[in-house]
Amino acid sequence: MIKQLEFKKIISSPIILGLFVLFLLFNCFLIYQQSSIRNDMRSLQPIVQETGTLMDKEGREKLQTSYEEDLNSWNQLSQSKTGDTYQNAADFYKPEIYYSLIESNIYSEKELQDINNLAIKETYQNSIKDIETKYSTLNVMENAEEGIRLFGLEGAAAEKVREQYTVLKPRVEELIQNKEHLHLFFHGKMFGTHSFLFKTLFGFVIFQAMILIVLFTAFIVNYEFEQKTFLVAYSTKRGRKLVWDKLFVSLFTSILMTVVLLSSTLLGYFIVFDYSGLWTVPISTGFLIEMNEIPFISWWNLTFLEYLLLTCVLVVVCQILFVLLTFCTSMWIRNSYIVFVIFGVIFSAGLLLPSIIPKNSTMLLYTHFTPFTLAMNVKKWWMESGVFKAFKYYEIITVSGWLVALLLTAWFFINRFSRENL
Repeated sequence: MIKQLEFKKIISSPIILGLFVLFLLFNCFLIYQQSSIRNDMRSLQPIVQETGTLMDKEGREKLQTSYEEDLNSWNQLSQSKTGDTYQNAADFYKPEIYYSLIESNIYSEKELQDINNLAIKETYQNSIKDIETKYSTLNVMENAEEGIRLFGLEGAAAEKVREQYTVLKPRVEELIQNKEHLHLFFHGKMFGTHSFLFKTLFGFVIFQAMILIVLFTAFIVNYEFEQKTFLVAYSTKRGRKLVWDKLFVSLFTSILMTVVLLSSTLLGYFIVFDYSGLWTVPISTGFLIEMNEIPFISWWNLTFLEYLLLTCVLVVVCQILFVLLTFCTSMWIRNSYIVFVIFGVIFSAGLLLPSIIPKNSTMLLYTHFTPFTLAMNVKKWWMESGVFKAFKYYEIITVSGWLVALLLTAWFFINRFSRENL
């Protein structure tokens, strides 16, 4: 009954409900803004149905045959209409040819869509050789040295980074041996789906959920003090144990709200963007490489679906950490507004802390093991993600360590509260 009343306080708050709806609408707007590329993305599914996702020797031959057939069909059409033929689909888009053909309306919308699909197929085909070349020359130790030089790391910190990249090296060899990098997926340089989904959407969701959680946790923990009813509430039979109910309700609501916010956003995303046939593609595929030319190297052989689910779980766990941190702060400071500001200060301090650590100390690397740094890097969770976070179990160590520390801190504040004078 008490838990239900505490839960009712949250869901009847117009600020919490208003922000929740606003965040959902904002996420839908982001998806709508990106939706213009969905038709071009859909051109991959027919290719996958025809050739499969693995572009080994057999897959490449199938793709080459399919491409040549489509190019011949297009050349027959263009020869009948303009007398021209093309060596490849890209030639059609040369400015001196393309704009005059469009102005003369020689080709129908469907025919223009056909040449567009052929050009996309050509891009996938041409990318295979580039991906093979990139991975055959990929040297993670050189990447480590480049990162060390770029950030000016020295001494023990530099040695620790080299040690971690040495651990990564066998994983890269395994990735190449398994041909994980040769699986077709939405072209990163054309569509940037990984950045949009895991950096933009997940990034916004994790911060939206965090804002809501800090607001309602501080609100219900401090409710009796801000409403001046604490002398009555904490002198009842339930008494000081009421804070346990508040903690339980905060945790339950944070999980519920995060799951609803995340699942609604992902549902909207996957309704707009069709991932059929691609759920089991390895997340380390070379086709995901975006304009920065940095490959995605997961620490384990994960499919896209497994990676997505692991990321969702980690988002929920991060929100549990934020609940516990807000709860501890609220038990210390009896004002929900100040708690919100202090949470922001702690978050900022967590991000800025590494900047004051000497560049030759391994402490510089360990100061990145915070939920704040973790929340800023959703795009490369469970992957090699730069010299400061190049630890195989970075995500697990971070959330486990903080979970234990915050649970103990919460237990300390609850015990102290049970004995202190009001």
